[in-house]
Amino acid sequence: MGHPATSPDQILVFLVDDHQMWRQLLRLQLDLEPDLQVVGEAATGGEAVDTVAELAPDLILLDLDLGGRNGLTYVAALHEAAPSARILVLSGTDKVEDMVEAFRAGAIGFLSKQHPVEEFPSALRAVHAGQSLLPPEAASAVLSAFRDESKPATPAQIATAGLSARELEVLNLLARSMSNREIASELFISENTVKNHVSNVLSKLEARTRVEAVTSALSSGLIDLPTDSSEV
Repeated sequence: MGHPATSPDQILVFLVDDHQMWRQLLRLQLDLEPDLQVVGEAATGGEAVDTVAELAPDLILLDLDLGGRNGLTYVAALHEAAPSARILVLSGTDKVEDMVEAFRAGAIGFLSKQHPVEEFPSALRAVHAGQSLLPPEAASAVLSAFRDESKPATPAQIATAGLSARELEVLNLLARSMSNREIASELFISENTVKNHVSNVLSKLEARTRVEAVTSALSSGLIDLPTDSSEV
């Protein structure tokens, strides 16, 4: 059941952080944005898992350090409780190792708390639009980690994946960090059509996120790494 006081045009956000002052600061900032609404918050991962299914948020902001416990241990349970929600990991640092772990766990973005809170709304909009949020300086490290750890698909697996020509086009544009809107403009199709193609790509490549789809395609040779890519 969704939140009763929301507008269809709003992006619904759920905060998971054990620091109440930080949650209050972020909520105050997001409340200034008419298209963003905080529908709930939790201090622990367990509390979040118990709550998100009813609130059906679009985005979940998950702190990496929840009172000494790694917040990434809750990613799978949060995905199960709110399958349509995108998870964005928050951290007090900007360590590349943390970013790799976040994407490996299934998050679609990473934000350092060292960044000004005023920049968070635009970051949330980018993630909601379909972008995976990753600092440019960490992109190559994250991609390398995925390529090193993932088992490359065989030619037969690629063939049986059954990607259409249009889906392959979309996959290549995902590798260039394009949002759904940008892909729609590039291919002269609607955003809803792009969403359908992205969903098909993820399903056929058995990927949970765009990052996984791109890295799987890169490791198998299905696509090449774009030379101008700074984000995935």
